[in-house]
Amino acid sequence: MTAKERLDTINATLQAMQSFWPVFVDSIDARIAELTLQLINNDNEQTRGRIKALLEVKNMPDALQSEREGISAALSVQDAAS
Repeated sequence: MTAKERLDTINATLQAMQSFWPVFVDSIDARIAELTLQLINNDNEQTRGRIKALLEVKNMPDALQSEREGISAALSVQDAAS
C-alpha cells in the first residue's frame, strides 16, 4: 500500500467513525469500568490485558490522526523535493 492509499484509507475510516464513535466510546468506557471493578476484586493479568486492549481501541481515532499527520507531512516534503 502506498502512502497516498494509506492516507485515503485513514481518511475514510475516520469519516466512517464519526457517526457511531460517541456511542461506541460510551460502551467501551462502561466495559472498562466493569473490568476495573473485577481487577480491584481479583488481580488478574488477563483482565489487565483486556482493559489495555479496550484503551487502545478507544484511542484509535487519535492514533489514526497522528498517523495521517505524519503521512501528510512526509508527502508534503516529497512533493516539495520534486
